[in-house]
Amino acid sequence: MDIKRILGMSMMSVCILTACDLDEETFTFVSGDDVAAAGSYDQLVAGAYLTLLFPFEWGNYANIANFDCDYQTGPTWAFGEIGAGNFYGSGSNDNFYQYYFQSIHRANYHYYLVSKISNAPEKQKNNALGELRFLKAWSYFQLVQHFGAVPYFETSISEGETPEKPRTSVKEIYGHIISDLQEAEGLLMPRTDSEYQKGHVCRGTAKALLAKVYATIGSASMPTGRITVKGGPGSTTNPDGTTSRLMPVPLTHEKDLVAGYEDFDSQEYYKLARDKAWEVIQDNEFQLASSQEELWSNAYKNGPEFQFCLQTINGVGTLYSNFVPVDFLGYANPAYNGEWSSGYYVQRDHWLQTFDDWDDDRITWGVMHRIPYWYNEDTGRMSWYFYPERDSVYVRKGENGYDPSDVVASGAHMYGSKLMKFSAVSVYPLDGNRADFNWPYMRYAETLLIYAEADNEVNNGPSERALQVVDLLNTRNNSTLVSERNKKTPYTQETFRSYILEERAKEFAAEGIRRTDLIRWGIYLQVMNAIGNTDENGVIKRREEKHLLLPLPLNEVNSNPYIETNNPGW
Repeated sequence: MDIKRILGMSMMSVCILTACDLDEETFTFVSGDDVAAAGSYDQLVAGAYLTLLFPFEWGNYANIANFDCDYQTGPTWAFGEIGAGNFYGSGSNDNFYQYYFQSIHRANYHYYLVSKISNAPEKQKNNALGELRFLKAWSYFQLVQHFGAVPYFETSISEGETPEKPRTSVKEIYGHIISDLQEAEGLLMPRTDSEYQKGHVCRGTAKALLAKVYATIGSASMPTGRITVKGGPGSTTNPDGTTSRLMPVPLTHEKDLVAGYEDFDSQEYYKLARDKAWEVIQDNEFQLASSQEELWSNAYKNGPEFQFCLQTINGVGTLYSNFVPVDFLGYANPAYNGEWSSGYYVQRDHWLQTFDDWDDDRITWGVMHRIPYWYNEDTGRMSWYFYPERDSVYVRKGENGYDPSDVVASGAHMYGSKLMKFSAVSVYPLDGNRADFNWPYMRYAETLLIYAEADNEVNNGPSERALQVVDLLNTRNNSTLVSERNKKTPYTQETFRSYILEERAKEFAAEGIRRTDLIRWGIYLQVMNAIGNTDENGVIKRREEKHLLLPLPLNEVNSNPYIETNNPGW
């Protein structure tokens, strides 16, 4: 969406929905009816999407999205309560719940206001209505995945909807999500339309989310199945008290049926996922970037691989930019002659070791391999870490950009993968301040993998078409074609299922997808607990059944008379 229009919405009246207070709060002199009377459908759409920026103002969205999974690590202090599994009473947890309900409220209310507009072109008005339905569906999809059954609001409080409502079942919530997305699909312009505005969601976005929703239901409702994940402990203590890193090992887990999904037919929804994902592929609204470097370049922002992104702007207040690049990549600190600062959240070495292609673009360009860590003012020389340790063969020879004086990285946030995807900002190198990083909610690469996943489950093994679809992603990433792997060792349903889950971990590292993947496949507890009590950096990974759902905010339970208990275990 156009960020200037988002900024303009800060001058308007909006209605705030919180976890504990659903009353309207007008903070300027312009009302929603005034905006509707002026025919400003575009501003109403932008104002609804504005709520997506709120959780990023201080970084707490990324905490919920990334910390609670097997492949993320860093210093224990940086992971705090979320990293340790202490979600109850966490501001990040509560804000995640609150802000998505704000998005739902605005999507409902602004849909009502746009519907009243009579002086707007029908095509643009319908597109606006489609965007608002998409936002509502997206918000409920996030809530139901993380919190399970939640209250459902058909309309907004401003239209007379009661503020307190009981929880609606997981199945019913999904019914509403699917209905809203089907409506959005019929209203939205395709990306290929001459009047489509870059940065907005489009018809293909609604279809892609539908495919993801169907696949989520398909995997979660599968009663039994096996899936292999490379994991286990990250280190071991030797008899002499020293510590040695351990390689990940393939561990096969029996999946659980996810609570709340018992009444769905897994095969039915996987068929829907396969067909809808194929429809997105055939429509040609999206395409893969040519390389990881192009994909994550500033020039490619809102490019045709991105189906849905958080929109930001550089240098305008605290709300419209974020600390994601500082937290997840870091920066060369000019105050210390370019020594690396921040970047405390990295992918564990176990993640990098899942790659058997050393030339894969996601770890050649995609991972930072030399880190400036100490500047000697007497000699004027910078000392550099190198990562990973297996690159020592290149370091000794001074090849691949290394210098023989480089030393292997050490420390909780240094020996791990710093992802170059977070460098997609207007000014680079970063300077430690907020940056205009567009958070990637949905990418076309995921649609390709969803098609392959669904096809595998429907056909009891991958079809030739599924292999060809994944080959497209392999080609972009300069990794071994899955079709070639299949010729060497033919895939079974189980081995291809495991391959796709691993590809998702590689492709969408730190994009907020890993935790929900483990949850929907019913292997979250198995994978997390296989690590042990803590990972190699002391971050607590041990989890209990209560961690399968996040806790409702305390204020929601205390103020809503229809909710007497929290999620199980909280």
